[in-house]
Amino acid sequence: MYNILIVDFSPYRETIARIFTEAGYTAVSCESAFDAMARLESGDFDLIVSEVELPGDNAFDLYNYIANYYPFIPTIMITGKDIDTFFEHIFREGIGNVLHKPLREKELVGLARKLITRKKIFGLDNYMDTPAEGIRKIRITASDQIRPAIATLLGQIEEWGIKVKNKSVLNLILNELIINSVYHSHGYTREKEERMPVKLKKSECVDLFFARNELGYGISITDYKGSLTKHKILDSIRRAVEESQMILRAYETGEEISDRVSETGRGIDLVRKLTSEYYFVIRNNVRTEIILLFDLDPPDGIESHSSLKIIEDPN
Repeated sequence: MYNILIVDFSPYRETIARIFTEAGYTAVSCESAFDAMARLESGDFDLIVSEVELPGDNAFDLYNYIANYYPFIPTIMITGKDIDTFFEHIFREGIGNVLHKPLREKELVGLARKLITRKKIFGLDNYMDTPAEGIRKIRITASDQIRPAIATLLGQIEEWGIKVKNKSVLNLILNELIINSVYHSHGYTREKEERMPVKLKKSECVDLFFARNELGYGISITDYKGSLTKHKILDSIRRAVEESQMILRAYETGEEISDRVSETGRGIDLVRKLTSEYYFVIRNNVRTEIILLFDLDPPDGIESHSSLKIIEDPN
């Protein structure tokens, strides 16, 4: 039995408590950062779920307190706002998991279980219920295999009878994420910058997994280097957020910014905004997996772009 501490001044804390209770967890609720600190001193908790905006001290102060005194307790922050509006705080504090209200119950419980146990964090099958046909795989060992692999994957999705809302954007996302896995993860940053083709060493590869079920389809991109870190992910998103804001300001003022706009981080930023769910799963120096899930019929009121999920395995 795992114990969850919920910190939320709004009545929504009762909804969160119900979700965890029905999933077999023990849920304890409080309304402020001060109350949460007192609870932490008097009880043992396996996970903290906290609203960003709290009366008095906000959740960032609480997160900092937890990081200093209870670094072994994982934390999920929740908000009703677009996280881009306070992403600088997220980057500065190194926060890896933020979910948007209203919460997807299965997503919340699944993320909580993985953060607490650190079990079954890798593998597309641990994030979606797949049919009997199972999960398909394409192995990539050279840069010239990336585009054919994506074409094969998109072709299979069409054969499944699934209509991709914007195939060109999905192609862009996959292309950039796989390129990063092939180049950056294997130490070919200069070659990527100079757009040079590369062939991985005999023991190296990037695996592309994909599957479908009655709700939608899923894709994962896996490399076996584990060089991606939470800091790199947050920094990439932060720069993408800053560029988006700069572009909007330039649109209003007419400022020339073309020489200041880069393509770096574009894939990760699009992942946040266009997938139903996504996860960055990292085991340092061993493996990195990016999980992308797409709903056929997204639930009303769910804003996937206002979320962040980074699962790190310290082992």
